[in-house]
Amino acid sequence: MSHKKYDKLILDGQILHGDELQKYCVSKLKQLHLKDWEKHLFGFVLEWLDEEEEIKVKTSGSTGIPKTILLKKQYMINSAMATAVALKLETGQTALLALSSEYIAGKMMVVRAMVIGLNLIAVEPTGNPLENLKKEIDFTALVPLQLSNILNSLNSLIQLKKIKKVLIGGGALDQNLVKETARFSNDFYASYGMTETCTHIALRKLNGKNQDLHFTTLPGVKISTDHRSCLVIDAPHLSDNPLISNDLVTLYSNSEFLIKGRFDCVINSGGIKISPEEVEDKLSKIIKENFLITSIPDQKFGEKIILLIESDQSNLNALYELWSQIESILSPYEVPKQIDFIKPFSYTATGKIDRLSMKELIRKKLKNN
Repeated sequence: MSHKKYDKLILDGQILHGDELQKYCVSKLKQLHLKDWEKHLFGFVLEWLDEEEEIKVKTSGSTGIPKTILLKKQYMINSAMATAVALKLETGQTALLALSSEYIAGKMMVVRAMVIGLNLIAVEPTGNPLENLKKEIDFTALVPLQLSNILNSLNSLIQLKKIKKVLIGGGALDQNLVKETARFSNDFYASYGMTETCTHIALRKLNGKNQDLHFTTLPGVKISTDHRSCLVIDAPHLSDNPLISNDLVTLYSNSEFLIKGRFDCVINSGGIKISPEEVEDKLSKIIKENFLITSIPDQKFGEKIILLIESDQSNLNALYELWSQIESILSPYEVPKQIDFIKPFSYTATGKIDRLSMKELIRKKLKNN
């Protein structure tokens, strides 16, 4: 069992190995008032140390009902090794675990620490995990919502600048966040992947001299598209079979691609198919708040495009100005027929806007009005 080779974890400088690590996790889980994020962390380490070759992992539920799947531990090891090569991570460096170990992104941070030999600093996976951080960090992974919150906090911003490599995943990055990374001298990467591929299979450098416009696959990953123009991933070291995604893409080579949106989110309005994510990318240049493009049933168009903004009601003058800006940057068929202000939005456990919940919410709201 190859995963048994990786039974050492360095937690905040404390080296724990084999039976000692197992006993440590068991003792932690027996403590009263242990927070959920700590239970997920120590529970996962115990799962990693057991005799099973596979591990149960929850999907995030951002586009559907969350489900539990089985992943081979060897595939998780392979993924960790690929990340180490791509980001030049080395034994002895310090990694910050800022994501919940209940889901694959957090689990993989733990696996990377064990496989590469990183010193793992675990903090509560809040909206701003750098808020009280005092330690020097070489590598961390964040979701876009966390990055946005950090950028709005001066103390956290100072800490972020000190982290050598920052991986951003788990959701689409709007243009405002990408532009913000340009002023940093440390390295920022966007990642593309899914639970079924043990997180990322492709990276995009966001800032610096080697900034990328597209995602580039990691070694050993082959990509193509199906009849819907959705990405097909062939990575034998991460999955037994090719994985067919619901992500609409443009391929630029056999290793480069651009995400256009999700097939299952496409809006058919008046016979024209519109990708909400593409519209959101354009609107991110003018809307600072969190927002969402969705739709409601419409007798004339079939589906009517709605813009939801996570904010209190805007004043009338600001609303007129926003409409004018929207019409100047969107094509006529992309322009929302209605704008609604809702606060707060619904989010998944991994920090993504819950598109299905928000669509249901706005449909119920409009039906009751």
